[in-house]
Amino acid sequence: MNPFNIIKSEIIRNTSVLITGTVLAQLISILLQPFLRRFFSPEAFGIYSVYLSLVGIVAVVSSLRYDDAVVLPGKDKDSANLITLSLIVSFLINLILFIITFLFGSKLLKFFNLPSNFSVSLLYLVPAGAFLFNLCQTFNYWLIRSKKYKHVSLNKLIRRGTEGFAQVIYAFFKYPKGLIFSDIIGQTANAGASIYQAFKFGFRFKLVSIIKLRYVSKKYSDFPKYNLIPAFMSTCSYFLPPVFINKFFSAGNAGFFDLSRLVLSIPLAFVASSISSVLLQKIAERFNKKQSFIPDLKPLFFVVVMICIAEIVTIIVFGNGLFTMVFGPEWEISGEISKILVWSFTLNFLVSSFSCLFISMKKIKIYSVWQFLYFTAILLLLLFKNLGFIDFLKIYVLIEVCCYFCLILLMLRLVLNYELSLKKA
Repeated sequence: MNPFNIIKSEIIRNTSVLITGTVLAQLISILLQPFLRRFFSPEAFGIYSVYLSLVGIVAVVSSLRYDDAVVLPGKDKDSANLITLSLIVSFLINLILFIITFLFGSKLLKFFNLPSNFSVSLLYLVPAGAFLFNLCQTFNYWLIRSKKYKHVSLNKLIRRGTEGFAQVIYAFFKYPKGLIFSDIIGQTANAGASIYQAFKFGFRFKLVSIIKLRYVSKKYSDFPKYNLIPAFMSTCSYFLPPVFINKFFSAGNAGFFDLSRLVLSIPLAFVASSISSVLLQKIAERFNKKQSFIPDLKPLFFVVVMICIAEIVTIIVFGNGLFTMVFGPEWEISGEISKILVWSFTLNFLVSSFSCLFISMKKIKIYSVWQFLYFTAILLLLLFKNLGFIDFLKIYVLIEVCCYFCLILLMLRLVLNYELSLKKA
């Protein structure tokens, strides 16, 4: 493949803008880790990982997936109503969750095997964190729809910068719960920036009406009907492992797992979400015009595969020494864990970069079937809770690898069938 053609590709240029902002934003978080890991214990990070898992699971449900549809309409008015609908639904669902948490907080602490020093009041922050995430995601989709990729990147920088500053302050005061509070502070800053940017580039509440809200809720009803539960199951499949590890083993083991996942997810955080966001808009545009998008996929696929190979080699060869040198001797076990997890995380990076094909091509039913099977496979981990921690992780990786290979085959078939249909037409 000609490298000059890759550089000239419009989709590569747009993706590079998002990747640059994402890289800078994530670098703030990652570069702080060697400092934070020396101030906060593995147990503190384990609890923080459980909190983030719960927020991630709730966030994917609370918007009923209407936020995913914001980039699809041809008219700004429809997109504005989708944003409003998504936020109304998210607020109401998270309000109900807050009430449930208020009534059964102590029982939830026991269920998740959280330490007694983990205040019930911190659980109240889960619905708050989920709503803030939905708000940021929805307004950033408006910016992506408007091709304002630089501003999406800026919002990410604001979020991570604010969160990182708060984490440093809490670290100096040795306040372990500050990890959770810092997340809320960062999300709030991101929300403010995202709303401001959306209004700056055309979003107006005057575009919203009751009639239009009803219209878009029906027109895009496939998202809650066919994508909500599968997306919930897929998200659970990603976020449940640290919850299981905390419940079956200890918060310390969850902390070691959390660091391994953080390091291995660097390509996922830096590149996959940016590629997926640009592809979502580009493929939807070409699909609506019945045009081929193979030329857009080829350069991105080449880049993603090279990143996967580089990550596998780096972790297998330098894993233990890398974790010990950067994070301290206490975290050496995370290096061992990473050598096991690297295979599933590189495949996750690959499929996450291109899974937006199902949304862009309006094939979410097919994706939903896979998500259901993936969730069912992850639940099989409940059968292995009596194994040792390392053996438990090996079973987890085996399940992940098998599921991701199946998804890759589904995506290949989907693209090839579409291209063949164009040739026949």
